[in-house]
Amino acid sequence: MKKWLLVLAIMTFSSASFAQKIKVRKVKGNQAVIEFSGGALQPGNVYELAPDEFGESSAVSTSRKYLVGLSFNFENTKADTAGAENETDINLLGKFGWNFGTYEVGPLISYSSTAIGSVTTTTYKFGGFGDYNMIANTPGEAFVYGLGGFATMGQRDSGTGSKIDVMDFFVGPFAKWFPTGTGVGFRLDGGYIYQKVSGGVGGDATITGLSFTAGIIAYF
Repeated sequence: MKKWLLVLAIMTFSSASFAQKIKVRKVKGNQAVIEFSGGALQPGNVYELAPDEFGESSAVSTSRKYLVGLSFNFENTKADTAGAENETDINLLGKFGWNFGTYEVGPLISYSSTAIGSVTTTTYKFGGFGDYNMIANTPGEAFVYGLGGFATMGQRDSGTGSKIDVMDFFVGPFAKWFPTGTGVGFRLDGGYIYQKVSGGVGGDATITGLSFTAGIIAYF
């Protein structure tokens, strides 16, 4: 009887333990600091990780070495020229990058199109971005925040045959949320944008204001 009770206890503990999740916080050689989502681990005890009943490992890890992102950028700016009024622009941003845990870098592309009557103004910009993560962006991390920025340059086609050069600089805080704990999540940015426009009919102009970005990100 005691033998069957022992077997039942082992099976119960095994099922319960693999229903939990183990998150690796830090690795050095063959030693690691882990976070266990349920139950209690005792120092000195040996725990064995085994495949589940479907023959697959119960420990799932999603890599976050690379990233792709797509987002909408909302800008509320004003030029330093006389009589200038506030302007609101919406841009589509796409990025690819490399994640090094505490910081991320990569190229960035921006596109916007505005139609006023029969005239359509389009803007293409290329550049790069950088993020400093105050919480290391590692597999399993659900919430990451920090400070980010980007720099781009390109051309704006007014649709009337004239083109002007545009250069942007942005800096501000961000938050990344991974609701399922995988590499797919959402991102919000907000901050200050500085824009330099040159080659236009009215001469060079400096445009400053606030910029907000919302989009989706995927790490792999």
